[in-house]
Amino acid sequence: MSEQRLFEQLKREVDLLGRSLGKAIRTLSGERVFELEERVRELTKALRQSPSETTRQQLLATVRGLSLAEAENMIRAFATYFHLVNLAEERHRVRVNREREKKSTPQAPRGESFLALIGQLKNQGLSYEQVVDVLSRLRLHLTFTAHPTETRRRTQRYHISEIEKLLDAAERGSSDEEALGKNKEVAASPLISDSHPPLNARVALLWGTSELRKSRPSVEDEVKGGLFYTTYTLWQAIPRLVDGLESALEAHYGQRPDLSPPLVFRSWIGGDRDGNPNVVPEVTSWAQNYARETALRKFVEDVDGLIRDLSLSEDRITISRELRLVLEEHARRLALPERFQGEPYRQFGMGLRYKLRALLGEQTGPGYSGTPEFIGDLRKAETSLNQLGLEEIARVSVRPLRLNAEAFGLELVSLDLREESRALTEAVAELLKTAGVHEHYGGLEPQQREALLTQELATARPLAPVGYRPQTKALQTALEALRNWRARGAHVVSMTHYPSDLLEVLMLAREVGLYRTGRALPFDVVPLFETLGDLQNAPQVVARLLDNPVFKAHVQGRGGLEVMIGYSDSNKDAGFLAANWALYQAQEAITATAKSRGVQVYYFHGRGTSTARGGGTAGRAIASLPPGTVGSRMRLTEQGEALADRYAHPDLAYRNLEQMLYHMALASARDLYGQAEPLRPEWREAMKRAAERSTEVYRELLLRPGFFEFYEQLTPIREIGALNIASRPVYRSGRVREIKDLRAIPWVMSWTQVRLLIPGWYGLAEGLEEIPLTLRREMFAQWPFFATTLDSAAIALAKADLGIAREYLRLVEPSLAECFFPSIAGAFEKTRAILEETFQNTLLFNHPVLARQTELRNPYVDPISLVQVELLERYRRTPPEAPERPGLERALMLSLLGIAAGLRNAG
Repeated sequence: MSEQRLFEQLKREVDLLGRSLGKAIRTLSGERVFELEERVRELTKALRQSPSETTRQQLLATVRGLSLAEAENMIRAFATYFHLVNLAEERHRVRVNREREKKSTPQAPRGESFLALIGQLKNQGLSYEQVVDVLSRLRLHLTFTAHPTETRRRTQRYHISEIEKLLDAAERGSSDEEALGKNKEVAASPLISDSHPPLNARVALLWGTSELRKSRPSVEDEVKGGLFYTTYTLWQAIPRLVDGLESALEAHYGQRPDLSPPLVFRSWIGGDRDGNPNVVPEVTSWAQNYARETALRKFVEDVDGLIRDLSLSEDRITISRELRLVLEEHARRLALPERFQGEPYRQFGMGLRYKLRALLGEQTGPGYSGTPEFIGDLRKAETSLNQLGLEEIARVSVRPLRLNAEAFGLELVSLDLREESRALTEAVAELLKTAGVHEHYGGLEPQQREALLTQELATARPLAPVGYRPQTKALQTALEALRNWRARGAHVVSMTHYPSDLLEVLMLAREVGLYRTGRALPFDVVPLFETLGDLQNAPQVVARLLDNPVFKAHVQGRGGLEVMIGYSDSNKDAGFLAANWALYQAQEAITATAKSRGVQVYYFHGRGTSTARGGGTAGRAIASLPPGTVGSRMRLTEQGEALADRYAHPDLAYRNLEQMLYHMALASARDLYGQAEPLRPEWREAMKRAAERSTEVYRELLLRPGFFEFYEQLTPIREIGALNIASRPVYRSGRVREIKDLRAIPWVMSWTQVRLLIPGWYGLAEGLEEIPLTLRREMFAQWPFFATTLDSAAIALAKADLGIAREYLRLVEPSLAECFFPSIAGAFEKTRAILEETFQNTLLFNHPVLARQTELRNPYVDPISLVQVELLERYRRTPPEAPERPGLERALMLSLLGIAAGLRNAG
């Protein structure tokens, strides 16, 4: 089927869902609500197609005349429509992916596919053995985090998934008819009839469900939501990915290797204490126990499938001696059912099941000692089946289970701990004071702290006396979290400024028996460099750490140093262009520093979902990283709405991971076997000038008197703080009075709501003006980092809308509006012009699908924005004690969710 026909199918599906929604609105909310929604939709579309002040005034008059109940229903109508459209677009992506995959061949492979990857490596001169070496080393660590950008309730997601099942069933029915040669016209137009009672019923349930959580979600809720995708779509994707890599190698080289999964899964949810008082040690313990139980139950389910399928009888086969010994051991230690006598693989499966259920506490007897033992048993079954000539059975039944065991392990995910450096300092200060080592550790200069900790860590003695009860929450939390931590990932230190920030983790670990003098900890200690200043100082901090004998011994024992770099805070601190350049330079310098000391560095990229926070296409972002900094191991955060967008469907999960691995493998092969061209000096100098100028312009805006007041009045930042979408508070501490007090995510989210997206582009134009046009175009054409950076800014600009943003000026004091908005609007137009001049093309020339989506979606997002302005105005003039205040707050919260759904980006 051509992609044009697939697009026509998308339009029909959207039309059907829209009609079902209209029916639900009329049934549950009445004709008046439906008619108002239709009138606003028509006026908004007319205003987009043919701008007119008369039409604008008609639209604004209609919106201002809405009652509170009507305003709420208006928002809900358009927001629910977007949830349905998002589902239809997701299904369209799946269909397009499948169609393109069918046409992919080794000679003409699909872009960013495994076939294309192996073909490129072969064309670069790599042998089969070298390619296998690259892929065998490759490890992409995906780390799930609970940042507040997934705005939908789980109940909504459930109804949407049920709607998807109905659409799938109808599409399969049409495909079956087509395959049988029946009614091809209907087959090409699934669900063309208005009469679809199950679908109408489910859409009505979605319409009748409240979008707002009754309370802020707990960390436990976030754990369940974040880990949902592991045993759902990712469990299906991992075996497919390994098979895809091996098949691509076989297609190009004629040989098929036995690869391990190149993916590792980790989580911050339940271990990230930075700024979240709800992540107490008990929650950390619960989070890892929940993940472990989820994994074990999934493995038991899969083993039950093996027991059902592997009914091979000893009357028909002769099993290997190795498997016979395992069965004899099972017979001695476990009570195997008699009904499986003479069926060795079923007996073997029952042995696996017993040991897994023993770990769940549901079976007496010994359980698995760890993941390696479980994997070893599965390999024995594979080997035995292969020896019988039943390779296909081994590949279809046992191998997927073994690959998932290798990727997820019995813990499902390794859990990271994260804490802010000041909390660690406070905890260690109490220990040192209690032991009489130093009364005022926190008051020492950084180098004095480092010297003191280095001296202390040379001994094995704990500091607190037996039975000591911590006096500060910081020490109590730090020690209990370390004691409860079993599924050990890494300990991340946010706001790392000095080497002592990391040595403090070793001190705390020694206190609970996890550190031995001269040895490595059983987990990585990871510095997180976030602000512009910290990124610039990072090479010096890393140098001091690697020159410190205590920390150097730890790093050598761990096989390298992991360093995390933060995209969000650096952007908020220095602006879009300077932050991206600082991140690039930091990676170059840190890598060179470590290499000079014989240490391998691995990077952990704290990327967000918006382009302002490092979002966008993950694969292309990997391709734009500095040569020599990728190697074979990398970590990325996957957070909030990105999880739903990338992993809600098995095919989308596969394609997203394939694209990331494609770019990572090419970069890894370059770093291992290739020789990248050094960055041209004139490009580096041009970026230096551009970044410095960009930061000047960005900071001038933020530091201009009155800007904070303008920002508070224009955007719904205060109201976002009341939105129950995450367990983490919006503010770093107390009431926010300056930009620096605000977390990066709500900072971006607030600008997204008013359709300005300033963090994704402001200051860029003035920076680019520092680079002559010819050089700028050359850099864009030849330097992946520069191209990706400008491409990200273009996406932010394309999603912004000055016309809608101007409507929010009603909320701002006229003097403040006049002081700031004209310069922002001028910068917007200037940035658009300079990007199009550089591209020699339109803003989204590289993203035709996004361009089409933006054009189609804007008329439906606009009404929510206009109603939000009206609600903000009413809300802010309504006294807190007024009876209508709760209703206003509810409607306002709905508008925040609706715009996020419409833009497919909360922030």
